[in-house]
Amino acid sequence: MTAITAATFNEVVKCNVYRRDASMTALPVNRKLIFGVDQSFHAFDVLIGSLPTPTDEATGNFYPIVTAISRAAMKNYATLRQAFDDDSYDLLAWSCRNLLELDIFMKYVLMSKANADEFATHRLIDGLEIAEHLQEFDLHANPSPINDLDFTIGELKQKMAAEGMLLSRRLSTRQWAKIVHMGEDYDAVNKVCSKLIHPTAWAILTEGVGSDLFPEAREIFYGSGARYFMDIFVSIKEHIRQYGVNHKRWTRTASSKP
Repeated sequence: MTAITAATFNEVVKCNVYRRDASMTALPVNRKLIFGVDQSFHAFDVLIGSLPTPTDEATGNFYPIVTAISRAAMKNYATLRQAFDDDSYDLLAWSCRNLLELDIFMKYVLMSKANADEFATHRLIDGLEIAEHLQEFDLHANPSPINDLDFTIGELKQKMAAEGMLLSRRLSTRQWAKIVHMGEDYDAVNKVCSKLIHPTAWAILTEGVGSDLFPEAREIFYGSGARYFMDIFVSIKEHIRQYGVNHKRWTRTASSKP
């Protein structure tokens, strides 16, 4: 993969491809934007692949959290990019919304070790809810359930108890969005995306003509999704430059350089 050079990246920023202070502003879509973000995609992949795996127990959870969010962001940008070429409105909306939420998550976990730990604990709550809902669905769909999820549910509850977690403590993406000053983005994106990613009457009855009715949507979704993707990339790049592969409260040392 070809990494974007520092000069190219700076040129992308200067040309308004990415603006950290452009709240609620979609990037102007042009070939220079698309080329710059595509190059940044490759640079992001190289950056994450080059990070050393920490052995320090106190900072070890930083690496898996930020690399997981980063790889999810790259996966969703790839979907966004393909959807832009295919003029696929549902996938454009889906990946744009996902990139927004990943941007919120990355900003939140980079704020402190406590925030990163909080994010990590929600994997158990999510896992428990998936197992319980899957069990309910199985019982509904099959007179004789084909899966026994009691063991998995019990194991997840034990892990939650061991980590001192409460069953009612669910992740609120909207609340985190407000904390990282992205509340308006969250509300605006979810309102429109919910109409496009679900089988609404409009989506069903206008299949194939969406591009003609809302030609602006293609660039709005790509431009906004690209902005969220670039925000994630620059956030983690700046964090690593300052703190290394450590949480924010840790002091950077020579050995922590990426």
